[in-house]
Amino acid sequence: MKIQDLLREYELEIDDVRWYLSAGIAERLLALRELRHDLIRYIWSGSLADDLYDLEESFLASLEEKRESGLVDEVSVREIMKEIVRSRTQRYNFTSTGGEVTAGDIQREEG
Repeated sequence: MKIQDLLREYELEIDDVRWYLSAGIAERLLALRELRHDLIRYIWSGSLADDLYDLEESFLASLEEKRESGLVDEVSVREIMKEIVRSRTQRYNFTSTGGEVTAGDIQREEG
C-alpha cells in the first residue's frame, strides 16, 4: 500500500507529519543544549537548514522509496503512522489546554 493511501487511512495530513518530525528535530536540538559548540556547528554548517528543507516531503518520499525497495514493510510503515497519530493527538491535547508542548512531553507520553 502506498504511503499516501496510508496517510488517508489514518486520516493524517501533511501538517501532522510536519509536527511529528519537528518534535524529533526539537529533541535533537535540546540534546545539544549543553554542547554549545556542537549546536552552533549544526546550525552554522547548514545541517539544520538541510534537515528543515522540505522536511515532510523528503521524509515521505524516503519512506516510500524504502517501502518500494523492500527495506521496510507495511507493518513498519503502519507503526510510523501510529506514532504520527499519537503525536497529533498529544499536540491537540496540549494546545487545547493551553499547555506548552515540548519534544520531551511527547516522548514522555509515548514512553
